[in-house]
Amino acid sequence: MNYPPHSGYHWHGQSPFFEGWYVRLILPNSGETFAFMYSVENPAGNLPYGGGAVQILGPDLNSTEQLKIRTFPNVKKFWASPEQFALGHWGKLSPNSPPKPLTPHQFFQQIPDGYQIHHNHHQGQIPFPDHPCRWQFQLTPQIHWGNRHRPAQATAGWLSFLPLFDPGWQVLCAQANASGWIEWQGKKYTFDNAIAYAEKNWGTSFPSRWFWLQANNFTEFPSLSVTAAAGERLVLGQREEVGLIGIHWQGRFYEFAPWNGEIIWQVSPWSRWNLRATNGNFWVELQGKTDDLGTWVHTPTAQGLQLNCRDTTRGLLRLRLGHFYHGVMVDTQTMTAGLEVGGCWGQ
Repeated sequence: MNYPPHSGYHWHGQSPFFEGWYVRLILPNSGETFAFMYSVENPAGNLPYGGGAVQILGPDLNSTEQLKIRTFPNVKKFWASPEQFALGHWGKLSPNSPPKPLTPHQFFQQIPDGYQIHHNHHQGQIPFPDHPCRWQFQLTPQIHWGNRHRPAQATAGWLSFLPLFDPGWQVLCAQANASGWIEWQGKKYTFDNAIAYAEKNWGTSFPSRWFWLQANNFTEFPSLSVTAAAGERLVLGQREEVGLIGIHWQGRFYEFAPWNGEIIWQVSPWSRWNLRATNGNFWVELQGKTDDLGTWVHTPTAQGLQLNCRDTTRGLLRLRLGHFYHGVMVDTQTMTAGLEVGGCWGQ
């Protein structure tokens, strides 16, 4: 089976090291969002900051968003595949044996505290003190990164296969469908064909500053999705500020990156994201905004997980995509954009 580039676990004994996975679902009809953030830090176990975590961002009873986090200090109870998007971490294990992929039935029987992703089957159960959280759903990718009927591309280009950039970043699926259920805050959400998205990153730590936006729920254009990010990364030990925008629309991929065009952005510490990019024949404008306060989430740093990233999954995003000679191709917006600012951006 052909997996998207960088699907497998990147740890080969490096220290320090982290790897993180992000999976987002937008439920049909209600538009409510769940985001699952999985991470492992310093799996060698030789540094004071190590272990794993799962963070879940979900709807609150007050129509806002709530974050719950469960940490797993023991890195020896983490497993991940070197070839595919598959991983798991146990907080408690019964019986006490090395972690490994389990069947869905075995997982719920044997793992009272943990999660696993295997062959696009996602499941977990976390005994939070107020309300336990449990989930099980099947994710079916529709679009990876690149043109629809061609092999998936590396998000950061072919140079991402060389040890040049820190951290690395890969969109695993820009658009997918998910079916299953989630038990959250005492309520069970059952869904079929929810809109899904997944990505990952890895390296020594997150950038010192960055922003990110993502949307794949445009009512007028079901095949439309966009992911954009910029930050200050390390390239061969030197800091570099770089941005990237990828758009999938009507089976075609529109990429705006340093190697094929120019990207300009104005992003505030919170509430406003404005980007414009060109790549020869095409141009794009992205305008994101939110009046929400956002939710603080944890990201890996040199001092372990820190609350240094602000997120919303209910942002307004307007997207305009056009051709220099043929005019505007798409002009639309969504109210379910993921918007994020992290680190010391804008300060």
